[in-house]
Amino acid sequence: MQSNLFELRIRLDQMTEQIVSGLKNRSRFSLNEGTFTKEFAGGKTWFMYRLKAEQDIDSEFGRFLYPDQHPIVFDKKDLAKPIIFREVPKTILKQINIDYSEEIIRAYREVLSEICVHAESLAHYGEVVKMDVDNILLFNERILGAGEFVAQYKLASGLKADSALDREKIREQIINPRREEEVVNAAIELAKRYGIKQFGTIGAFMKKIISITTEVEIDYIISALKVKN
Repeated sequence: MQSNLFELRIRLDQMTEQIVSGLKNRSRFSLNEGTFTKEFAGGKTWFMYRLKAEQDIDSEFGRFLYPDQHPIVFDKKDLAKPIIFREVPKTILKQINIDYSEEIIRAYREVLSEICVHAESLAHYGEVVKMDVDNILLFNERILGAGEFVAQYKLASGLKADSALDREKIREQIINPRREEEVVNAAIELAKRYGIKQFGTIGAFMKKIISITTEVEIDYIISALKVKN
């Protein structure tokens, strides 16, 4: 289990780099708030249309057959069906539905408002909405996919059962302030290296990512223990 946890930590560190890099790329363009509010087609905004299309393709390739892969906003049953059969390896994860779509998208839009020039450029809508969707899918994988694995490892490492349904007692057991500080500081240093002037905003965003991930872990632990009992 320790080797798996080590690899998972490396994966999370890699995701931190990808997150900051994605924000840097997005900061080169205007805010383009209209991609989240203006209709593109079929009653969906530019963002929602692209988000659905990307996840439909992933679903056709069988991505969401895997227990650690979760679509965001849309339910698995609302996405395109897998085209071919894929044998999915067993994992330690429990099948639990957790949804923090609104919180993830809201946090992203808030950080965009801090790092992007407040202007609209319809000519760039297609380009920025692709980046927005890529970023959101990465955040979702980091928060839900990796978060559930972390929660399962913590659950298996001796979480006290008598506090199973007490969110605050669970929070006390699973949070690691030192590790969280390392992740936030790493994000800030990456932001500085990439020339993001609002590096404090990037640090605050990573704190928000960690905070949402903690809630996912707590939800997972409580649901898993309920199933067990």
